[in-house]
Amino acid sequence: MLALQLCVMTAGIFASGAEVPTTMRALRAKGACGTPFSCVKLETVPTPEPKSGEVLIRVKGTSVNPSDVDTIEMGGCALGCGADVVGAVVACPGCTRLKVGDSVWTLAKGAYAEYVVAQEAMTTHVPASLDARVAATIPEVGITSYMSLKRTGSLPGTPLPTGSPWASGNFSNLTVLVTAGAGGTGFIGIELAKAWGAKHIATQTTGAEGEEFVRSLGATFVTDYHVQDVIDALPDNSVDIVYDNYGREGTADKAMRVIRPGGVYLMMPHGECYGKKIQGPPCLAAHPKAGVRQVNYVTAPDFAAHLRQGLDDLTDLFEVGKLSPRIAKTFSFDDAAKAFAFSAGSGEGGVGHHYGKIAITVASESASPDRFVV
Repeated sequence: MLALQLCVMTAGIFASGAEVPTTMRALRAKGACGTPFSCVKLETVPTPEPKSGEVLIRVKGTSVNPSDVDTIEMGGCALGCGADVVGAVVACPGCTRLKVGDSVWTLAKGAYAEYVVAQEAMTTHVPASLDARVAATIPEVGITSYMSLKRTGSLPGTPLPTGSPWASGNFSNLTVLVTAGAGGTGFIGIELAKAWGAKHIATQTTGAEGEEFVRSLGATFVTDYHVQDVIDALPDNSVDIVYDNYGREGTADKAMRVIRPGGVYLMMPHGECYGKKIQGPPCLAAHPKAGVRQVNYVTAPDFAAHLRQGLDDLTDLFEVGKLSPRIAKTFSFDDAAKAFAFSAGSGEGGVGHHYGKIAITVASESASPDRFVV
């Protein structure tokens, strides 16, 4: 009887809203630093309080993206950083869709923390087939490639196409080039292109292990960029869609030769192009080919407007096995600095030396909700 009463009491706590500690551990970086990221520390800070329409999430997992490393290297993590969030809802004042106890994923500022606040409208249920550590590697890269490839079929500012972005186009033998296939946006970009009907997918990586990795995702034409640039290796007028997820200076002009009239070049706005600025503004081809549409894709407006739709669509693709997470290495929250060093270093794991994503486990997947009560 006593055990039953305790169970009922615990259920009541989580039906009405879990109690959470007033302080939490969160990652901060005083000043700017690079490998070995000695400026990165876990500090005790106040736990954020959600307002009406916001969810407070007990973070189970997050991950390292190149943008997160850049933020620390540029000194932008004094008040917190990180974006990928997977965890459990512990408070949700004024919510209409989510409830306490739901397992969710989202993108939120300050994800490197034990608790984070996010908008309910931009948060949704995590795929049931993925555990927290795995799912937490997906939101930023998944949504970036999802929305980027969607925008090869419709211009930014319009509704996202339903299903394949190329279903209504004249692409009977669709060929997609993903300029960097082995990293976060690259691996899921290849899988999305395949899931949406691409017949041929070209990319580049380095080494036998890298080639095996991208071919396992669905790539059909692969070069080692240390030996030959993938665009140099492709025939004239052989590609319908170029998803430039790397942004090397000069790629847009170089790609015009291989893109068929009626095709699309889409550049995700980052990288070398923005440092040198010798391409035609805004970082697209200075000498475009007639009949080729160019898009310089600023992701933020679509992230704000369509994040939940994108995450739900990704969930559907994971649940039917058309997408699969790829993790290079997992670190504990206490070893977060090592995770950044693994990503940014010139040796093992550094840029060009690891395949897929880097996971950070914040809370144990097996932790029951009552472990979070104080």
